[in-house]
Amino acid sequence: MVILYLFIYCNADNILNNLYLSKYHHVIDNELMHYNDKFYYCCYNMHIFILCIYIIYLIQCYLQYKTLDNTSITLAFVYIKYTLNFLLNKHMTICEYESSRNIMWLFATPLMLKLYCKVNNISLHKINIYCHIIPIAVNIFIYPYKNTNVYNYLVGCMWIIMAFFIKKLYSKRDLTFRNVFLFIWSIFFCINTLELLYVVDKYKINIYYLFADMISKMMTSIIYIYIYEKQIHSRNDTDLQTIEFITYIIRNIKKYEENNCTISSQCKLLISATINKLLMKMPLDTNKAEKELLRKMLPFDFEKNIVFNTNTNTNIISLNLISVLFTDIVNYTELAKEYNDEIIFQLLHNVYDLFDNIAKKYKYLQKIETIGDAYMIVGDIFRTTPNNKEVVLEIILFAIDIIREIKTIQTPNNKPLSLRIGINIGDVSIGTLGNQIPKLCVVGNTVNVASRLQSTANIDTIQISEKVYKYFNETQSNYKITFRKNENVYLKHIGSVNTYTIINQKN
Repeated sequence: MVILYLFIYCNADNILNNLYLSKYHHVIDNELMHYNDKFYYCCYNMHIFILCIYIIYLIQCYLQYKTLDNTSITLAFVYIKYTLNFLLNKHMTICEYESSRNIMWLFATPLMLKLYCKVNNISLHKINIYCHIIPIAVNIFIYPYKNTNVYNYLVGCMWIIMAFFIKKLYSKRDLTFRNVFLFIWSIFFCINTLELLYVVDKYKINIYYLFADMISKMMTSIIYIYIYEKQIHSRNDTDLQTIEFITYIIRNIKKYEENNCTISSQCKLLISATINKLLMKMPLDTNKAEKELLRKMLPFDFEKNIVFNTNTNTNIISLNLISVLFTDIVNYTELAKEYNDEIIFQLLHNVYDLFDNIAKKYKYLQKIETIGDAYMIVGDIFRTTPNNKEVVLEIILFAIDIIREIKTIQTPNNKPLSLRIGINIGDVSIGTLGNQIPKLCVVGNTVNVASRLQSTANIDTIQISEKVYKYFNETQSNYKITFRKNENVYLKHIGSVNTYTIINQKN
């Protein structure tokens, strides 16, 4: 598309001169530019300066910036081509020069406005771009009637259309880059006014336009590439937690908008602007987020061996005093038989979404997996120093939270859900099993005991092992929790053990 755009622009001058302007050779200004030495000298040196600046700009973009933006590069080539039109044509007339400038505006202006929209993550339609492009296109075709009443009348009509564009641009007060564009368009408006009122001669007007073009194009390109590069770096540096937070905010903003039928127009603008600002924080390159997600799923550098096949042997890490929690939804099997898969899936999603959100309150807990109605969480596999007492407190508080909060989940039969929970602490082995869709697995007798504690717990109770009870008593906790001792509880394939059940929970 970029090459096609530049190809059309490069041929537009010849097409317009041969098929249109040549018909008006007797009324247009055919004075050669070099007849006025001062005017030609000024134009020539300014074009040389512009060409050098843009070459330096392109080299800097290629060497310094990580992301080359097609729009800004295309704008640079459009203006370079316009500059070369003058430098390579020693016998250019004033008519040809002004016509070349009008065509350059037609191709450069959409690119400048696209840069503005890309910085602010909005569409060109949002700023009424057609209200700008139509006057420029019309100006090309009415150029032969310059200095006539018809020309002045049509230019006045184009100013009215342009006013809608300026008004729309001015209304976007919260958008980056707005004041720069208002400044640029104000300069051109002033020069155009001077031209129509014949305040200065045609030579000075062309010099003014050349200055304005140089300032506007370079200002747009340099400021944009700086802002865009800064945004790219900031966006691609976004981590998973930030992405989740942004998604959560946007989801709730949209929910507010959908549920409010009397929302004001001003509030709608604020909502739209806020969502756009938040979307500008989302990464364009998702590689970092994907790697972070993989590291969360497969910590301890397991992902490197899985993805790059650097180790064909099974990776196992042994850790001691790891707390393990299992939950089970009571009567899940009966619900699954009574209702279809979609209803049950949505129910489980609501339950595990609740559990995941509660787990975020505790910094030492790590969700491992869900299998049907079973939910497994451990803590703390990422520790650098022993912290088993803090983890035991957290995992017990987490269990208390989910038993209480699961009652808020809406069920198909309008009956509150109940849980059985088992908690144990001990030695575990952590690694990946198999090579198809690998995932982190925590295995060992500690895990088996936690599962058996869950299966033998009473409804809406938390059953813990003696080790967990011991470590909890050693914590300096402000929480008052009452336990009941259960003697000789039979755990399948393990034997009879003493356990403890939490019977009273009070903050």
